[in-house]
Amino acid sequence: MKSVEEFHEVMVLACRESFRTRRVSKKAISHKTVPWWTEELTIMGKRLNALRRRYQSTRNNGDLREQRRSQYLDGKAMYAATIKKEKIISWNEYCNMTSSINPWNEVYKLAAGKRKNNTKITTLRKRNGILTADIRDTLKHMLEYFTPEDKETDDTDYYNLVRTQAQDPADIANDKDFTLQKIRNTVESVGNKNPPGEDGITGEIYESAFETFPGYITAYTTGVLKEEFSH
Repeated sequence: MKSVEEFHEVMVLACRESFRTRRVSKKAISHKTVPWWTEELTIMGKRLNALRRRYQSTRNNGDLREQRRSQYLDGKAMYAATIKKEKIISWNEYCNMTSSINPWNEVYKLAAGKRKNNTKITTLRKRNGILTADIRDTLKHMLEYFTPEDKETDDTDYYNLVRTQAQDPADIANDKDFTLQKIRNTVESVGNKNPPGEDGITGEIYESAFETFPGYITAYTTGVLKEEFSH
């Protein structure tokens, strides 16, 4: 609906003009870090790569090459020692998660082997009794089973009646207009616990927009309802 698209565009534009956004590069997304990684390790890794390149590029001066080789090996040893130290610190912090109040947390579950493993999809039996051959065949079977194609030729008498009734316009009186309080209650019920959609607009943003323009949003919502049922 055009009115819905226009309202959404206004909301997105307002958010872009009001909030600072941080763009994450593709490189940062593809190189996910580990819990024990630090900024210091990143800097040390870059310095170590520079020492290695400088050592490898030195070919015509034997003494200088040996000096730079020694610098590279010292940096490599320090880098490895720092990684080991950060791993130990991270592990100690993980183990100290256990408290006297809750001794049955993740550390206990890990030690007792009680952590649930991710379920792996193997094979499924089709209606004809044949098992699926691989993961692709399994997913295809699941898709066909849970979201079957809507074919009129497969309809029973009951679904033929439902299809006919759905195509006929509903002969009912017009619904009452939404009240401002009903819209407010609906907006507040969204809350901030639910994650936003692809547009990044949260429940808090919608609530703030409603408190700023309560009359407009109430009239807009009622207009959308009437436009939807007028067709």
